[in-house]
Amino acid sequence: MLAIGNNSNSGFDLILHIFCYLLLPGWILLAIFHLLGFTFGYYTFHRKPSPNNIKELPGISIIKPLTCTDANLYENLKTFFNLKYPRYEVLFCIQEHNSELIDIIERLRAQYPHVESQLFVSSKKFPSDDETSKVETNEIKNPKIFNMLSAYDKAQYPLFLISDSGLLMHEDTLYDMALCMRDDVGLVHQMPFTCDRKGFAGSVEKVYFGTQHARMYMTINLIGINCVTGMSCLMRKEIIDRVGGLKAFGNYIAEDFYFAAEVTKQGWKIRVAPIPALQNSGDYSISIWLERMIRWFKLRMRLSPLAYIEPLQECFTSAALAGVVTNYLFEWNALVVAACHILLWFLFDYFMLRITQGGPLPFSKFEFAIAWLVRELSAYYIYFKAFTGSSTIRWRGKEYRLGSGTRAVEIFSPPTSSVPTIVVETSSISSSSSSNSILAGTHLLSPSL
Repeated sequence: MLAIGNNSNSGFDLILHIFCYLLLPGWILLAIFHLLGFTFGYYTFHRKPSPNNIKELPGISIIKPLTCTDANLYENLKTFFNLKYPRYEVLFCIQEHNSELIDIIERLRAQYPHVESQLFVSSKKFPSDDETSKVETNEIKNPKIFNMLSAYDKAQYPLFLISDSGLLMHEDTLYDMALCMRDDVGLVHQMPFTCDRKGFAGSVEKVYFGTQHARMYMTINLIGINCVTGMSCLMRKEIIDRVGGLKAFGNYIAEDFYFAAEVTKQGWKIRVAPIPALQNSGDYSISIWLERMIRWFKLRMRLSPLAYIEPLQECFTSAALAGVVTNYLFEWNALVVAACHILLWFLFDYFMLRITQGGPLPFSKFEFAIAWLVRELSAYYIYFKAFTGSSTIRWRGKEYRLGSGTRAVEIFSPPTSSVPTIVVETSSISSSSSSNSILAGTHLLSPSL
């Protein structure tokens, strides 16, 4: 019996050794990720790209899909009329008629008549009574794609920029992005970040986008994995036209992932812009941020199986594992190892945020520490809600059930008599992209988009 017990303990000990030696490279890999993200961010952010050899910069069509107004919308949109770029146009898209939103846009267009701009409402150029100007569409599940179809078809320049409604853009940003569009580059994207906003919620968002998100975003882009956020993407129109236009991506919620996949599939390169995208929505809070993070993680779960092990790379999880592993293998003090791990992580995150910010932070070191702690601890709540919640997400006022590869099925609610709807009859349109099947039918649009 004693021999049997010793053999059992030896077998268990062997398994623990193998497990620990597998975790140790993962810990080292995390350290490498920190260093790569830190270094790539340092040599990318807030550095002027070298001028292209081309004699004339190409024109750019900026597509702005809008849904509703907020306190910062006017000032955000105003920045797009003051860009230092020789030739560009701004194409505003509103899915449903919104008098307040239309008034804001028309005031800006009247204030800046020298800037080329158009407004599209309900898939039609505004103002227009010509029903033939409405584009025919397939059953597009993605409301953002649906909103941009008319503007994309009317875009007159070889490059187009998709820019979300809540973004503020500095006057030199478009020029810097265009300089990154070398002859072999097909897509230039801005890493999501935030403006300096008041309140603790603004601090938490800035800490998240400038630390954990920035580190992973920059590292993954450095090693060449598809990691593109579509809130601000400059693309060559010929690439998207080759697969049938934006309609080819209409059945996916994560359209940015498939934009990037198509760009690389056609042999083009992808570059990160030197200036991060400055989110400046007037509506922000901790709860809004949490809902957004849960939605993003649900999408990542369907794009890559590696998403399921993301909790292991969080600061406190990896600190605990590092302490246990080094204690078992080398008899180091587990608490000291974990404490040193957390301290180094904290310091790297602080300097990563300073690099992303490109200047002094809008809050104290103490507020950074509290916001950082909230971000780190809330990650486990986000993972829990995404793992245990349903496969549905709410986005742009609609609810969707996610399928494989972020294919989405809209969950329709019976319309009430007081809420009008728009029905767009569609016909079958063939696409040259075999991976994106597009169905004919009738698409019911809710004014809540």
